[in-house]
Amino acid sequence: MKTDKIGNIRFSCTRCGKCCSLEVPVVLSDIELWVKRGRYDIISNIVKKKASETLRKIFNLSFYYTFKRKSSTKECIFLKDNVCSIYSLRPLVCRLFPFAYSEDELSIHPWALENCEGLGKGEVFSRRELSVLRFLAKKIFIELIMLPYYSTFIDEIVEKARSNVKSQ
Repeated sequence: MKTDKIGNIRFSCTRCGKCCSLEVPVVLSDIELWVKRGRYDIISNIVKKKASETLRKIFNLSFYYTFKRKSSTKECIFLKDNVCSIYSLRPLVCRLFPFAYSEDELSIHPWALENCEGLGKGEVFSRRELSVLRFLAKKIFIELIMLPYYSTFIDEIVEKARSNVKSQ
């Protein structure tokens, strides 16, 4: 097993909203949480998109799920006045950011190295915190690999959520 590339990293989210310009994958665990909370308004804003070169290379995906984007700024639809309006229910990938996972190591997302204001701020992560991050990263990794096997299920949930939101 490789060792993590993060060392004694410091990170404290400044909630600047810059990372909300990235398209993040939504995984089954995210949708499960939103269904349990009755947040069909969140689910109804999920779209299926062609996978990026990175997602194709790492996860062998031809598509993935993400949120709709604002047409004017291309930011996440849930970014309101530069604040995440679903912060407590944000996707797992957003919870993991600025970290990323590939193969068997936790590292800093390449985009974050150049753009994240929170890197270098706050306290050094404890072993327990790093363990939680590794667990979260592996969960996301596995769910992305498994995505083709449950995509029909996700499509149905999204369609039902859109119907529920329209009827309200």
